[in-house]
Amino acid sequence: MFTDIRKSGQRPLWIGEGVWAELSSTWGSPDYTRRRDQNRHNKASDIGGLGSSLHIRGFVPHTEHRRRLKQVLGREPTPVELHSHTHKRQEDQQWVDERARRAYVSDGLSAGNLVENTI
Repeated sequence: MFTDIRKSGQRPLWIGEGVWAELSSTWGSPDYTRRRDQNRHNKASDIGGLGSSLHIRGFVPHTEHRRRLKQVLGREPTPVELHSHTHKRQEDQQWVDERARRAYVSDGLSAGNLVENTI
C-alpha cells in the first residue's frame, strides 16, 4: 500500500500534511533508497540458481497457518509440517519450486521430521 502511495507522489486524505512531509523526506533520502534497493535485491535473490522463495497460501501470516494446522492436527505442527503446508500446492501436493523442496528435505532430514502428506 505505501509503495503505491510513494510511487504516486500524491498525499492520500488520511495522511496528515506533517506526516506526508516526513514520509516524502524519508523516501527521498539516499539512505532509504539504498535500503529499498538492497531489500529488492534480497527479495529477488537467486540462491543456488533456484530463484526467489515462493509461498502459496496468500497473505496469511505463518502464525495464522500454525494456528489453523494446530486445530486440524490436534497438536502443534512441526516446523517441517508448517513449511510443507505453505510451500505445496493444495490440488496436487507438488512443491511450488525446487528451493522449497530442497529446504524441506534439508531441514526435515536434519530434524528427523520428514512427514509426507500429513496435512
